[in-house]
Amino acid sequence: MANKLFPTLVVGVGAAAVIAIAWFIYSSEQQAQIKPVTAIQVVPAPPVTQEAPPVIVYDDVAEPEPSIIEPIVEIVVAPGTLENSDPQVLLAVADFSPMLAQWLLPEEQLRKWVLAVDKVANGKLPKRYRPIDYPMSKFAVENVADEATLSDKNYPRMNDLIAAIITIDPQLLARYYQNWLPILEKAYDEQGRSDSFDQRFLQAISQILAASPLTEEPMLVRPSVLYRYADSDQENASDVEKLLWRMGPDNAEKVQNFLREFRNQLSR
Repeated sequence: MANKLFPTLVVGVGAAAVIAIAWFIYSSEQQAQIKPVTAIQVVPAPPVTQEAPPVIVYDDVAEPEPSIIEPIVEIVVAPGTLENSDPQVLLAVADFSPMLAQWLLPEEQLRKWVLAVDKVANGKLPKRYRPIDYPMSKFAVENVADEATLSDKNYPRMNDLIAAIITIDPQLLARYYQNWLPILEKAYDEQGRSDSFDQRFLQAISQILAASPLTEEPMLVRPSVLYRYADSDQENASDVEKLLWRMGPDNAEKVQNFLREFRNQLSR
């Protein structure tokens, strides 16, 4: 059984509100008093004085909050050509996943990634020209009453690789993918296909997300060197689905959740 997984690839703005308050003041007039005199005399009313409105200072008016703009993280620039592009690929992977960078195979990285994506889109796994070399212990089987089952000891074998994938920032990875897509399309065009790499990439993600977990421990048979699933439906499942079974339900769920978030970032 194949033991490799293709582990495929900002600004928030705050707003401030300003509150305006209006105040209206008016004053009353004083009426003149008329005093009786011997002769009728009209005493003019004293002039009406109007006091200036008091000055009111509002101490509790909120100051507008400054807008917060997060800096855009710089990424490694995509190479202009496929030839001699490996150094930039290694720098890019080391940027968004230093853990993953340690397992990269050094030559023809872009072409290998494109080939791996194309395989996964069909539910298969690359057996040749793999982009990574991840060391794993041997496949484990439980033997009970002369019957072999898939052992849960297989699950931790891929923990480091899963951790390298799910700790990648999906937003940063989406930026890398969108910026590097033209050179990835060039590598895909070399295969003489009529569709695009972007289409195949989304199909590969869909393949992984479509994998459903096992409902019970599967029985295994060994007609030759390799073990096979005793159930024909399980044996006929895709290589991608079988891989997710072998990494265990928890790891499979982590990978699928990461890819869902990554796909959401690509659509923004």
